Amino acid sequence: MKKILLIAVCILGTVSIASAQVIGFIKNTQSRITANLDPIKAEWEKLLKDQGNEAVLTNFEIQSGADRETGKTYYLLLATNRNKSIKVARGLLLKAGNLSFYKEEVKPFGIVVCSGCAGACSPDVSGGNWFCDSECQIEGQKCTKSTTIDWID
Repeated sequence: MKKILLIAVCILGTVSIASAQVIGFIKNTQSRITANLDPIKAEWEKLLKDQGNEAVLTNFEIQSGADRETGKTYYLLLATNRNKSIKVARGLLLKAGNLSFYKEEVKPFGIVVCSGCAGACSPDVSGGNWFCDSECQIEGQKCTKSTTIDWID
């Protein structure tokens, strides 16, 4: 009887983790992406195209940072194009070592796009809100931010 109950608990735990779309995990301060990112890449590239920022996202990574206002650690999935002039990010929730997309209106909320300046203009968080971390220092280029509440589930 105890074995059946233990198996049921394990199955339910696995189902709840799977429904949260696990992107990767953190172990000993090292992060690793484990999800198939093809659907996310396609959706984010469509989002960019719809915003007039057509680009091919070539690099995906998990990053962490400290909220500039609260100091609270946050995690994000960051994608960039080849010259890093476009960056797309979505916040990740850390739970039991797994990183998954937020399913609720938890800040930082939505997907952020920072674009227009190669190498600079990266997503960052202050007071739980997305912003793009620097003004572009390259003449003729301007850092812009757009945010959406579309989810990839």
